[in-house]
Amino acid sequence: MKYQIKQWVRCCESCQRSKIQRHTKTPLGTFSLPDARFTHIHIHIVGPLPPSEGQIYLLTIIDRFSRWPEAIPIPDMRAKTICRAIFDTWISRFGCPSVVTSDQ
Repeated sequence: MKYQIKQWVRCCESCQRSKIQRHTKTPLGTFSLPDARFTHIHIHIVGPLPPSEGQIYLLTIIDRFSRWPEAIPIPDMRAKTICRAIFDTWISRFGCPSVVTSDQ
């Protein structure tokens, strides 16, 4: 009888419409790759970490095209500090990126 109930519920349109989908899957997205390296970067701040020479955060920068990583120790999360770190370590060597992606 259990098998018959399962089959009936599977074929019942109103049962399927009201069924709660717990395992929904998002369709895979298509993301365009950047045209050149160092034009699109992802930044993330890790920390606070145990202090080391006054630095307690780590600014990570990853180029989306080449996956080139950089890790820059910084003393705080102020915008001025982050901008200075990006300018001194990334922009001065690779140029200004067109797109910057951050989760914060």
